[in-house]
Amino acid sequence: MNKKTLAAGVLAAAAVVAMPVYRAIFGVEAVNVNATEQALKIAEYANADAFITPEALQQLMESDEDVVVIGSLNPVRGNRPIQGSFTVWRSDYSASGDAYPFGGMRTEQDEMEQLLSGFGATTESTVVVYAADAHHDAARLYWQVKMLGHEDVRYLDGGLNAWVGADLPTGNGNPTVEATDYQAPNYSEAELATFDMVVNATSDSDWVIIDTRGLGEHDGSQTLSGAFGPGAIPASQFLEWTTALNEDTTLKSADELKAIYGDLIEGKKVISYCQSGVRSAHTTMVLKEVLGAEEVYNYDGSWIEWSHAHYEAEQEGAAVINAGS
Repeated sequence: MNKKTLAAGVLAAAAVVAMPVYRAIFGVEAVNVNATEQALKIAEYANADAFITPEALQQLMESDEDVVVIGSLNPVRGNRPIQGSFTVWRSDYSASGDAYPFGGMRTEQDEMEQLLSGFGATTESTVVVYAADAHHDAARLYWQVKMLGHEDVRYLDGGLNAWVGADLPTGNGNPTVEATDYQAPNYSEAELATFDMVVNATSDSDWVIIDTRGLGEHDGSQTLSGAFGPGAIPASQFLEWTTALNEDTTLKSADELKAIYGDLIEGKKVISYCQSGVRSAHTTMVLKEVLGAEEVYNYDGSWIEWSHAHYEAEQEGAAVINAGS
């Protein structure tokens, strides 16, 4: 065997080993979901039209319907998008760095309109959002598009993971389309929790504040980058956002979710928060669209804003618990 043949054999063998390793590090993990059971589960949700299965999305994309599919995918991961979909990441729908003295806030109405215009969306479009692995980024995007007053917005249950698990096509994302002049049909901040709202809610028994972060963040033993110090908002109840998910990252059934959240939110107005309003947007979506709760608000500033108000601005009302020594 000559050296060239040997080298080729070594490279081929290395490629066989390397590809699974590459996929394990960078590729999305496929999950297999029973399509019939998934559809039946969604049908039991308070607003079933807010959700969609991979198979139903594929049928929609192959039809003549006006559909715009947007994936919130971290480019570092290198995941192949749903074929024919557009891709964004948090910076595409977050406020510019000089808009606030802290990060993580949503972008303005006109910037969201420009984003959807670039994807050829109209007010009549069905907008489907998805993410990979955790899926909370899809919920954040869902919340921001709904804030525009867009009627038909759907969250892909199981996201890219379930799509790949169903052996549906990926790649060839960000197609070239004719831009539109998208105008928000009914922009509203009615489901937005502001700093002042949260301050008032900490001492009002009509409200419940849900901390959707990880336990380490809530108990003050962990502070994520971007926050100004450890701790939690007073009177907040810890219930991590992942509690709403099955092991395969699809949403739990309506009955299961009612058992988790029902007693906590019954008769209450609800504010959910996390680090920067992403994970809390997922909980907001679950409470509103799955359980049909009416007064649910996502705190956009979340812990980043609250910790800035406490540690940096020493703002009145921004008390902190679990701050450690």
